[in-house]
Amino acid sequence: MTAESPRYTVEELAAKVGMSPRNIRAHQTRNLLGAPVRRGRTAYYDDSHVRRLEAIKSLQRQGYNLVAIEAILGVRTPEPAGDGLHTLLQRIGREQPVLVQALARHGVLAHAEDGSVQMVRARLMRTVVELNRAGVHTVPSLQVLAEVLDRLRIVAEDLVRTTGQRLVDGSPTLRAEATATWDNLEGTADALATGMIHLLAEAFRTVLENLAASPVATVDNG
Repeated sequence: MTAESPRYTVEELAAKVGMSPRNIRAHQTRNLLGAPVRRGRTAYYDDSHVRRLEAIKSLQRQGYNLVAIEAILGVRTPEPAGDGLHTLLQRIGREQPVLVQALARHGVLAHAEDGSVQMVRARLMRTVVELNRAGVHTVPSLQVLAEVLDRLRIVAEDLVRTTGQRLVDGSPTLRAEATATWDNLEGTADALATGMIHLLAEAFRTVLENLAASPVATVDNG
């Protein structure tokens, strides 16, 4: 930051880019945004921070989630893919761009700066590879994956909202803290969100594992 460059406090930066101070600090925590320069007890941001936040907002408007944005902006290194999978991803990128875009919205795939398709969530892609070994073609698997993610996102958003409210209502401590400002609750809110995600993910995994073990869980071939 040079002496001539504009300086912004977090509140001024928030007003300039149309984003809350809490979200700006959250992007710093994820390393999506560089640290400000401190002058005494005040932190100052400059135009490079403005450009970065505008880039993040632009990607979010295109439907990318933060995991995908981390990969696109070089914060998160995409998971390495084997040569065969890498070649397959590039072919799908050329032949099925809409499908790649749909999966990129969920942070499964991402476009690197050179335009190549990169794998972000290796665990999901490994399931596609396993299905391929079982005789299921890759494109139909990815299409089903994109459709399931779209449907689950609606369910997940509702579950996170209702579960979070129930957890807060059921805890006198959290209920009392909920009257404070969000900026003073960042640590509590982040811990609560992480705990809810793990709880819901394990609950869904348990339901599916129980379904797979059930004698009625068979594929209907008509």
